[in-house]
Order: sequence, then C-alpha cells, then structure tokens
Amino acid sequence: MKVFKKLLIIVLAVTVFNSCNDDETIAIVKNGTLMNYPDKTLGEAIEGFFGNPYWSSGVSEDGVNFVNIEGTIMYMDKNVDALLQYTISEDKSTFEFSALEINEVPQAMIVYLGLVEAMYE
Repeated sequence: MKVFKKLLIIVLAVTVFNSCNDDETIAIVKNGTLMNYPDKTLGEAIEGFFGNPYWSSGVSEDGVNFVNIEGTIMYMDKNVDALLQYTISEDKSTFEFSALEINEVPQAMIVYLGLVEAMYE
C-alpha cells in the first residue's frame, strides 16, 4: 500500500508539473523579446499589463503555428477584452505580430504599436 501511495504522489506531481509548463510554441513568444525592447521579454510585458492573460497556441488551416494571448486591458479609459496573436516561423526560431482585436474588433497596426509602447512603459 505504501508503494502505491508513493507512486500515486509521483504521478500526480509529474502531471501537475507538466501541466504548468508552456508548450514550445508559447515559450517562443513568452520568452522572446521585441526588437526595440530587448531588456524585457514579451511574457513579462504582457503579464504586467494584461489582466488575467491566457496563453494558447494552435495551427491555422494553412499550417501556420500561432500563439494567442487573451485578457483585459485599459483602452480609451475602459476595461476591454483584447486578443493578441503572433505567428511562429517555420523553423520555430522567431515570431511576428499577426493580429490584435479589441472587443472582437480587428485593430490597425498603429493601435498595436500603441499597445506595445504602453506595455513597455
């Protein structure tokens, strides 16, 4: 019985540890930096700016890997829902901005640039 309990504890610990780890695609974005902001990872900037950020990853219908970050941000003095998306290069060495939505409305590049500037203040 003691062996079973020890084995169960080990299995649970490994399961919890593995579920806390980000997948490889998310780690590329979360641990990466933006060209003009080399001293802070994108993950640090998002975690310090977004309310309740939720990171997810997937593959588009045309085979492109992407990472989505969803959460709340202040925009024009209001709390809004934001979705930020980055695509991953085929060799998984770099990422680039793909899309920004605020309250499910796609935003222009200038809004994204303003968001990045605010995240890194």
